[in-house]
Amino acid sequence: EEITAELKQHKDDFDSKINQATALSEAEAIRVEYLGKKGPINKVMGYMRLLSNEDKPKLGAVVNEIKTELENVVKSRKEELEILEIEEQMKEETVDVTLPGIVHEADIGRRHPLSKVTERALDIFTGLGYDTVTDCADSPEIESDYYCFEALNCPKDHPARDMQDTFYLTPDLGKMLRTHTSAVQIRQLEKRKPPLRIVAPGRVYRKDDLDATHSFNFHQIEILAIEERGKLNLGHLKGTVEYFLKEMFGPDVNVRFRGSYFPFTEPSMEVDVFFRGKWLEVLGCGMVDPNVLTLAGIDPEKYSGFAAGFGVERFAMVIHQITDIRDFCNSDKRFLEQFPHFYDEGIPSMLRGEKPATTAVAEVEKKEEKPKKKKKKAGPAAATEIDISKLDIRVGVITKAWLHEEADKLFCEEIDIGEEGGPRKIASGLRAHYNVEDLEGQRVLVLANLKSRKLVGFPSHGMVLCAASEDGSKVEFIEPPADAKLGERVMCDGFDGEPATENQIIKKKMLDAIFPDFNTNSEGVATYKGVTLSTSAGPCVAQNKMADSPVG
Repeated sequence: EEITAELKQHKDDFDSKINQATALSEAEAIRVEYLGKKGPINKVMGYMRLLSNEDKPKLGAVVNEIKTELENVVKSRKEELEILEIEEQMKEETVDVTLPGIVHEADIGRRHPLSKVTERALDIFTGLGYDTVTDCADSPEIESDYYCFEALNCPKDHPARDMQDTFYLTPDLGKMLRTHTSAVQIRQLEKRKPPLRIVAPGRVYRKDDLDATHSFNFHQIEILAIEERGKLNLGHLKGTVEYFLKEMFGPDVNVRFRGSYFPFTEPSMEVDVFFRGKWLEVLGCGMVDPNVLTLAGIDPEKYSGFAAGFGVERFAMVIHQITDIRDFCNSDKRFLEQFPHFYDEGIPSMLRGEKPATTAVAEVEKKEEKPKKKKKKAGPAAATEIDISKLDIRVGVITKAWLHEEADKLFCEEIDIGEEGGPRKIASGLRAHYNVEDLEGQRVLVLANLKSRKLVGFPSHGMVLCAASEDGSKVEFIEPPADAKLGERVMCDGFDGEPATENQIIKKKMLDAIFPDFNTNSEGVATYKGVTLSTSAGPCVAQNKMADSPVG
């Protein structure tokens, strides 16, 4: 009875204080004071050990009843205070709509830098005889898997899809937000008979993390030219691209072509310009792959042509020296005022090295700005090395394995690498080398910082590392020591950098730079540039000590 009386006294004190609270922060502080771990309500529970077994349930019931009452009271009071705060804010921010507007005659707005770059590019290509394709029916942003990938020589299990993961809109992955404007080319090839020349601008989407150089949505422009076979060749493609780049960056810009790979062109090239003192990659191009023409119903024996594409944001950032892609969509008036009304008033002057006119806002800020002390300039930052430290390799164990229903070369596996979210699902092409019953309990190394991708419909997030013979006839797991901790990161002495993000691994083609130096030695130990791959328990070794073999 004494304890019950004490609880009721605490409740009366609580009710008095909560009714006097005038702000949400005060109400929260009172809640913590009485219902927190060190509050009087929880303190009373300590009396349980002094009571008989018969009285303990009685005390528990009283405590729970009062605790529930207090929680309901504080919740109700918080809702009341939140409404009061909103009403006060509305009173403070009330605008007299009868007052006359303030007009800045000189402030007439600006064309967005992306609009200017798009318009300039379209002007160049339409001047060369290309038709602009922008209608929703011909250039939909919601696209099917067929037009976005399969018709572009990119089947469901093609690795090129890894770099273009997107936002799917249906459970069967049949509808998505398009990853490139190349889908417009297929629609036009099906709709129109060659010869044809089109330029297709549009918004595209990819599942990228937002940072200074990546966005989940951006803009592309693609061109496509198809003529009777023999009338267009690689020389025509290079001439078209050079003419376009000189119109965009100035007549004196240097252009270089590098061999590359795209699933829808063959041969393929990437193009760089030497601009403001350095080489910059600006677009990709190539001769249209015959398979793409065939899928679109065009006879590749009669027709051929070329295609090219580039990102509008990339061009705008290079031309206007913009360092953060997020500035394009922040709607910051000061940012937009840096650019002239129309594209042809600003780009040529910038190419001539002339500084843009100072805006009124900049002048005001300059006057208000206090003189700053000069700081010593720091030396140039060291270039980041691409080495095995960029890979996040973890110790794991296969907890479950089964056969992929649609791919006869793939296993589906659940692999525990010590993550709170549970085992990862990973697909591996090991059916020619292992039986499914041999996999469960197998300790492995998992490359964990790869983006999740779908392999024939199975979401695979990571890669199991194996040693393989040169001809691929023999494959062995790289095994961690038996005492290695689950989830432990595997390292190489002397390569101690932080792992890259999933986006960086794909975008910067790090695997191509790292894997050539990743091999087993004469004793079957996994090494990078001759340095042993180790855990805290010791080195990692091929399952049957396969020697002098590449690891991947």
